[in-house]
Amino acid sequence: MRKNHFVSWVVLACALVFSGIFTSSAFALSPTDAQDKERFKPALLYVTGKQDSERAFINMAREGASRAKNELGISFEEYRLPENEDGTAFIRAIAEKGYSPIVAVGYQNVLPVLNLAQQFPNTRFTVIDGLVPPLYQNVQSIIFKDHEGAFLVGMIAAYSSKSGKIGFIGGMDVPLIRNFGQGYSQGAKFVRPTIQIQSDMVGDTPTAWSQPDVAYELATKQYGAGVDVIFTAAGGSGLGVLRAAKDTGKYAIGVDTNQNGLYPGHVLTSMIKRVDNAVFNTLKSSQTGKWEAGIKSLGLKEMALDFAVDVHNKHLITDDLVEQVLITRERIINGLIDVNTYSPN
Repeated sequence: MRKNHFVSWVVLACALVFSGIFTSSAFALSPTDAQDKERFKPALLYVTGKQDSERAFINMAREGASRAKNELGISFEEYRLPENEDGTAFIRAIAEKGYSPIVAVGYQNVLPVLNLAQQFPNTRFTVIDGLVPPLYQNVQSIIFKDHEGAFLVGMIAAYSSKSGKIGFIGGMDVPLIRNFGQGYSQGAKFVRPTIQIQSDMVGDTPTAWSQPDVAYELATKQYGAGVDVIFTAAGGSGLGVLRAAKDTGKYAIGVDTNQNGLYPGHVLTSMIKRVDNAVFNTLKSSQTGKWEAGIKSLGLKEMALDFAVDVHNKHLITDDLVEQVLITRERIINGLIDVNTYSPN
């Protein structure tokens, strides 16, 4: 029952965030005083998954923390949450040691932080890439305007498609992932209004993030129906889409980290989520007393999202296409193009 109540909260919060009701400054704490500075004892918490994409995502977070140490002199403790261990108990032990802020990377930390926030009112918690309902003044949630990054790779997919059919495969069927699909579709139709888009989800439970074989089957089916480019936003399951692209001689688009090198020649590009910058800026704002509770949403303007061009895919994307996408990115940043968020209505 408790879990269902939590899920309802998250779904409601997603809808409100995408509607612009919550803002990053809604629950700002008072400026840091001397006691707050004494309590500045950062900890970075993460779960290292089995999939290459999950490890790469965590490595980006670690790079952000390391940059804060090298550039700002911020020392931090690093904790790896073992798989299948009680997250609430694990984070409680860290909080009891006096660490603050506790920077927890990943959606799996949302419920543990909600369980602990009231018990540790002097501990600041930041959950990155996980939506925490704004109930406590010591909890910050950093999410990304994924639809903006998806818009850009949607442009690339539509430009590159020879069949006029592209696809999207998401992980768990939740508003957050539907938001990826919304931006992708809008970006594709922005440059090619007649483009056809096929969409599938791996599942409707958390296991959907770790079922690459299911994603492989969905991708193979889409490719067989004439789709020649698929964008995947499915966590570890997305590796199945990339593998299907290689096996069928088609193209896929990676997500979160630069996955261009996993199957060179078959990954058209990747939508990168700059979790490294999110970690760096969280530690910096905590050190300088500018940390704010509530929900903070980062997009193209904050340089939190990008598309990848490197040695593995530069022969797949023309310079003219890159230029067109960069121009469009600036237009989005300057408010000249409005990228729509997903709405269930």
